[in-house]
Amino acid sequence: MYLRMPLLGLISFLAASCGTDAVKTPTQPTETSTTSSIAVSTMSSTVVAQPVINSLCPAVAPFNVPMLVVVQPNGFSTFVVTTIRVRFVDASGASIPQMQLPAPIPTTQFGTALANSRGAQVFPVTLGLGCATGHKGNIDVIVETLDPFGRMVSGRTTVTVR
Repeated sequence: MYLRMPLLGLISFLAASCGTDAVKTPTQPTETSTTSSIAVSTMSSTVVAQPVINSLCPAVAPFNVPMLVVVQPNGFSTFVVTTIRVRFVDASGASIPQMQLPAPIPTTQFGTALANSRGAQVFPVTLGLGCATGHKGNIDVIVETLDPFGRMVSGRTTVTVR
């Protein structure tokens, strides 16, 4: 009888410690959201080609098209813009080669850079036109970013040039 009590206690302890619920360990991967995207737009859907006074093709194009490109995250809180590419096609179908702009620097209107990296970022872009093309047509803007998990996310918009 004295031997049965400790044995019964040991069996009860072992039975209680064996559960059917799986325990998560620190070596399991962290679950992340897979819905990262960006919305790319411009401050205006139509821009005007501005004449350049001392143009000299191909060094200085006869028209400049300034615009502000807006990049807004969807599905995650921060992102880093890695590339902005632009391509112009005039009204007759002639185009300039796609251009990749240097590392973009956001325009800070107010607030801090940290706060701006969590929301929409605005990038000034100026494109020279008119050497081998007309100055009216469409500009395709392609923006590539990295989300917080290192995944490349891209977005695109089209701007009409008058």
